[in-house]
Amino acid sequence: MDTSFLSPGPITWAQVVALAAFLFALGKGADWVIGKLRAGTKDAVSPLTIDMAAVKIQIAAQTEALHNFKVEVARTYVTADVITRLERRIDDFVSSVRDEMKETREIMLKALTGRPPG
Repeated sequence: MDTSFLSPGPITWAQVVALAAFLFALGKGADWVIGKLRAGTKDAVSPLTIDMAAVKIQIAAQTEALHNFKVEVARTYVTADVITRLERRIDDFVSSVRDEMKETREIMLKALTGRPPG
């Protein structure tokens, strides 16, 4: 049986391990550089993303409160005319707040990214 391939040749085990460690370190270094390049974009958008998530939670809570308020108004005032007028005023108020929040979001996006939203 020929076992000449097992004999030490021009490359030793230490060199193979050193090459593996070098390639691993090279891969980690590339990941680190890519992470640093992407971090600038994430840092600029991250507070905006957090703020928008908080606003969405607040809108959901306000929608629930609005529904409860409408039910309470419906129990208190029996005439459909009064309920319709109150609902219209509330809906107008909610839509104006949403429009204002949309404008604020667009301004914040433009300020953070330096380009128009779209």
